[in-house]
Parts: sequence; structure tokens; C-alpha cells
Amino acid sequence: MTPPRLSILVVSFSTRDLLGRCLESIQRFPPPAPFETIVIDNASTDGSADLVASRFPGIRLIRNDRNLGYGAAHNRGLQAAGGEVVLFLNSDTELLPGSLAPLLKHLDEYPQVGVVGPAEQLVDGSLYPTICPPPDLLFMVLAHTGLRRRFNTSSWINPYREIWERAIQTGRPVPVGWLSGASLMVRRRVLEQVGPFDEGYFFYMEETDLCERARRAGWGVEFVPEGRLMHHGGGSSDKAKGGLLTLSGTVSELRYFRKHRSGLDMLLLKALLFAEYTLKLLLVRSNDPRRWAYREILRTIMGLRPATVMKEDLCPR
Repeated sequence: MTPPRLSILVVSFSTRDLLGRCLESIQRFPPPAPFETIVIDNASTDGSADLVASRFPGIRLIRNDRNLGYGAAHNRGLQAAGGEVVLFLNSDTELLPGSLAPLLKHLDEYPQVGVVGPAEQLVDGSLYPTICPPPDLLFMVLAHTGLRRRFNTSSWINPYREIWERAIQTGRPVPVGWLSGASLMVRRRVLEQVGPFDEGYFFYMEETDLCERARRAGWGVEFVPEGRLMHHGGGSSDKAKGGLLTLSGTVSELRYFRKHRSGLDMLLLKALLFAEYTLKLLLVRSNDPRRWAYREILRTIMGLRPATVMKEDLCPR
């Protein structure tokens, strides 16, 4: 049996129908190289794992006994993977004709590039930006004040929008700060050098952290617009309710800044988040399920809990 060049890792959390479509798309539009597919199921409750076992017997299935989060689950799959290149793929994505060939070709032609990602489109065919600069304090201020979302097309507020549009128009790859974790292709050599995903991130910014470590180790991180796939969006995210994603996203930001930014930047980020979530806690209704998340964020800022999602945070509320 030919050893795989590419290992496709798909993390699943209660996205049964979307997962089925994702795996079917891999069979319809396989990469132009020997490959293997591994599904890591994060204790789904909708029969996702059973679907893989019954309909896709050729796909390796890893069943976790609890929801480990995105990065930790991918790391379990990575331990079982044999490819020299790894594609971390969301279960709510679908490959299209030729999705992966441009990514593999780019890695072949540019040995100094270690991480690549394709363009992503919605079901209606419209493309949306999947690249960002390395997050700094200004990035966080614009994001948390809503300015980045409101003025998304502004070249000052969001200069990467212009970079993305030019890449889409020309079809030429461009170096970026970080890429969407929904479809991230990484050389195994990069992962061996800088380490796998940091399991302290539960959901959000784990790919940002990995790209940052790769860039600091001298590897190129590049957006390859000729590669294209469909991303339904919100698959696993919709399964996490009651403020869990708010908590996970915010503690991930704190963790990232603690690892990669200065002490002053960390202090100013804490001040920004403390003001934001104190105000939200005061204004939110008493029966709003997000109240506990706002409280836990404030506790994290004050050092009363670790900057990560813990087992008790996953309990229904």
C-alpha cells in the first residue's frame, strides 16, 4: 500500500449531515496525491461517529469520550496521521473540483513555505476574506469596539481586505499573518519544529497561534487563491450555546497576548476587556445565559481562573 503524502484530518462535533457532505466531497474530488482521511469525533450526540463508521468504512475514526476542543482533537488525529503534509479541515466544509491541487503544488514549488490556505466561498458562491494580520492591540481595539466589522472595506481599518481582493483578482499567492483554521494545510516538518496546536486554546485563535509560531521559525504562511472550497460556516459553533464561544474566544485572546505580545500590550488588552465585559454584565438581563460567561471572563482577567476553557465550562447551563 502506498504511504499517504497527505493526511486530511476532520474534527467533528455534532454536525452529522455536514460531516457526511464533507466526506463525500473528499471522495468526489480527491487530492492529486496518495492521501488518507481521519475523522476525530469530539463526543458528538447526533450520531456523527456512527455515520462515519457505517457509510465511510475506509476512513479512520477516532472517538473521543468528551469534547476536547478544536486543537486538542486535531492533535489526536495528528498522532495517527502518516502524511508528510497535513490538511486540518472543518466538518462544515466541502471540497470543490481542484480544491487541493494548487495548495500542494505551491508547497512543492516553494520549500520555504510551510503553511498554506485556500479561498473559501459560501453556498451561494460568494467569496469572503479568510486572511488577517498578526493580532496586535490595535486589531483588538477595532474588533471589540465593532469598528472592524462596521468598516470592513476600509483600507485603514482592514488593510488585509485589499490584499485579499488583489490576490483573488490576480490568482497569485500572498504572504499573510494567519489563515482560516477551517482549511489549513501544513507541512509535517513545521509541526515537528514548532509543535502541534496549543491545547490551551479550546476554540478560536489556535490557528493564529500556530501560524505565528511558524512565521517566527522562518516558515512562510501564504494564501493560495487558486485553491477554493465551500465553507458552510457555523457548523460546530452552532452547537455551543449559552456564552461558551464568547468565553472561549476571549480567553484565547488573552492566552495569545500572554504568549506573543509585550507585557504592556497584555495589560492594555486586559483593561479593554475588563471595561467591555463589566459593562455587558451590568446591562445584560438577569436571565441571559451569557451572564456566566461574562463573569468567567472577568475572573480570568483578574487571575482567578486559567486563561482556557475548563471541563466545568462545558456543562449545560
